[in-house]
Amino acid sequence: MGQLPFDPKAVVTSWLTSFANALQAKEAQTASESITHNGWLRDSQVFCWDNRTLQGRDKIYQHISQGLISRSFSNFQIDTRQFLAPEQGQVGSSHEGILSGFLFETGVQWCQGYVQLTQESDGVWRAFVVYMAASDIKGREEAGRELGHYCGHTVSWPTILGARRREIEANPHAIIIGGGQTGVTVAARFKQMNIPALVIDISPRLGDAWRNRYDSLTLHTPRMHDHFLYQRYPKNWPLYTPKDKLANWIEHYVDAQDLTVWTSSKPAEDSYPVYDEVTKRWTIIIDRAGKHVTLHPVHIICCMGTVGTPISPEVKNRGAFKGTVIHGSQCKSPLPFTNKHVVVVGAGNTAGDICLDLSVCVDTITLIQRSESILVPIEVARVGLSRFWPDDGTIPTEIADFKACSTPTNLARTYSKMLKAGGGGESGKYAAMYKGLREKGMIVNDGADGEGSYFQALERFGGFMLDVGCSKLVISGRVKVKHGVEVAELKEDSVVFTDGSEILADAVIFATGYHSINDELVRIFGKTTVDRAGQMWGLDEEGELRNVYRPTGHPALWYCGGGFRDIRYGSKQLAMQIKATDLGLRDG
Repeated sequence: MGQLPFDPKAVVTSWLTSFANALQAKEAQTASESITHNGWLRDSQVFCWDNRTLQGRDKIYQHISQGLISRSFSNFQIDTRQFLAPEQGQVGSSHEGILSGFLFETGVQWCQGYVQLTQESDGVWRAFVVYMAASDIKGREEAGRELGHYCGHTVSWPTILGARRREIEANPHAIIIGGGQTGVTVAARFKQMNIPALVIDISPRLGDAWRNRYDSLTLHTPRMHDHFLYQRYPKNWPLYTPKDKLANWIEHYVDAQDLTVWTSSKPAEDSYPVYDEVTKRWTIIIDRAGKHVTLHPVHIICCMGTVGTPISPEVKNRGAFKGTVIHGSQCKSPLPFTNKHVVVVGAGNTAGDICLDLSVCVDTITLIQRSESILVPIEVARVGLSRFWPDDGTIPTEIADFKACSTPTNLARTYSKMLKAGGGGESGKYAAMYKGLREKGMIVNDGADGEGSYFQALERFGGFMLDVGCSKLVISGRVKVKHGVEVAELKEDSVVFTDGSEILADAVIFATGYHSINDELVRIFGKTTVDRAGQMWGLDEEGELRNVYRPTGHPALWYCGGGFRDIRYGSKQLAMQIKATDLGLRDG
């Protein structure tokens, strides 16, 4: 981009003054007219206690008009912090414009915003995108650091911590089900916002959900995207985190953040949690290592992930097969398959990683691709994520998260650039790779149609492959591909497919994904409660996560999940929702 013939700060000042004056005067029409006709407003708990995305001036007007009935605005100013101050940048798919953060207040909140301004044909600067988000409830801000000594240096830290934990264990304000990265991050946020929370986890040791996965597993997203809240990884941390290091880090995080956690604990299986509409408390029985403990929290937060139990298709004559048949979740190491003929069913992340593992020792590998797949080289994903979260750590994580959230998901889908950064994709430097895969019978696309791996993850947390090496194996012929078929039946030492073909096999590994987490929620809470709460995960019509880090249809029942960015950012949105509920600022 060349030098602009105007001052970005002056343009933002002019626009912000007009927008602020309209909101302060409760003139919804004037406020909406500062946004382009096809522009976007993303609202996180400012005009309503929810996350909403509106496109088009009419819908934006209606949303602002409704919100202004009960809200007042004041103290608008440009955000002058580094990386948020006014700057030239790309707005929309190709236009030059101005990007800027801004700060403001409502009657009960400290807030921040981010605007993408474009100059229209009439010469007027209007917002193509406005993001407005609550950052704290006044008087209920995060606590920050403690002094570190207590009662005039007369009481030890173990004494203080022990007393706090006993109090939480006896009367938790919130119970968090699940002690993975989601649960412990939410607990750390709650601690800073004075929401006493007890985390329960079914595993005997925190991090076991990661430790028990296949030996060579590393995260497919880079470390700068995967930092924990308040606690970044060390500078010499691997670019892609090995699963055992992540498991150990979760344990370390719980200790460093002084969280209260019960392992070997789960909701009792012989009763459902019950919510009392009068007392506004739950009754939940916890099975703690075989001992039942009854608790009465105000809130229950489900942090059990976004997928449930493994999907293992029923196969005709399975009992006749002399070899091994397992789900991908049971595949820990390639060594048991040494010198064998292996069939891998599926073409997502797990299938690709399993094929890579097996390539070091098996005789033959055949990948069964049942339908077209989205495949994105992991380097393309890394470059795309580094736009917001650079590996050198120059941008504070909380600012990177905020800016990443400022673009509505449905708008990001239309850009089709999230995973095409750096010239990736079928028309860029990876064109030969995609061509080579097709020549070997693997039908893939690069997600450039707006259905890329990022959006597949948001919709159903699967259905794509971030390629870490499987493509090279396919192109070289080390991994054979059968496309468009299913396993029809098993014979003694072979697999028969729906097209009538048959191949020799000693093992079949079903990398066929997982059932919805909603099935697990029904098992814990019962169908009536879950039906009232609504489905967890996926995107609603506005592109917002469905019932995640926002109100569900059931009072005091909350869902959390997603990637590290979702967890860090969403934990604050959730904590503010809970505070607003407890303070009577919102219904439910």
